[in-house]
Amino acid sequence: MRTMRLTLTALLLALFATPGSVFAENIYVNNATGADRNDGSASETVGVFAGPVRTITRALRLAGPSDAIVLANSGTPYFDEVTIDGRRLSGSEARPFRIVGNGAVLSGAMALPAGAWEEVGRDLWRVRPYRKGHYQLVKDGAAVSERRQAAGESWNELPDLDENQWCAWKGAIYLHSEHNVDPNEQNFGIARGQCGITLHSVRHVEIADLTVQHYRLDGINVHDRASNVTLRNVALVENGRAGLTVAGSSTVRVAGAETRANREFSMLVQESAAVDVRETTFDTEPTVR
Repeated sequence: MRTMRLTLTALLLALFATPGSVFAENIYVNNATGADRNDGSASETVGVFAGPVRTITRALRLAGPSDAIVLANSGTPYFDEVTIDGRRLSGSEARPFRIVGNGAVLSGAMALPAGAWEEVGRDLWRVRPYRKGHYQLVKDGAAVSERRQAAGESWNELPDLDENQWCAWKGAIYLHSEHNVDPNEQNFGIARGQCGITLHSVRHVEIADLTVQHYRLDGINVHDRASNVTLRNVALVENGRAGLTVAGSSTVRVAGAETRANREFSMLVQESAAVDVRETTFDTEPTVR
């Protein structure tokens, strides 16, 4: 009788447990071959619903403590905004909750729609982003050269721009195009997503082997009350404010990472946050406030 009761208990746990509630699991994501109706249980589709999901957002809904979200590097960026928040997405010291990038790219860029550029002068064009305050202009997947106000400089009128250079002025982006070239016929995009990855009130989280680029604010924002966060072999590139912001009472370890061409800060550390940095390349000095 005792054996039967134990067997029934084990069966009920298997039926009603959420992913990761008993053992750490891998949840597979593939933005080329996956589908969000799948269960994420395998890296390749092996049944009607068994296979990779398509978006990181869907994988987070399936995840539990100490699980790993494993991205396929399909050659096409993932266009998610990722939020890791609360105990359900926390791990333990022995089994951290993980995002394994496998060299994939997480991007906040959005292609400009047809006709978005308005001609306002000779080889001078303007586009008005819906969101104000932080900008990034991208062409063919890379940030475009920008003219910015120097320290103490104030613009009362639109400044002169070099060819293929842009500036932000009075809530709009202005571009000096190549001579007689319509930018509406080129592959321009702007940073639309706010932050690539936001962490809040979590513990024991590891993000590895991932490039995060072209977000309006930060590549990764460790907002507050996030402890024992590890960023390993991540590249934080061409974001509108900072590659990495760590704030509140958060504690972060950065190892083997790189920041490059973020508009204002390579890394911004605020309030009582603490960051342990090892073998990391900053293109500009980190800022501590």
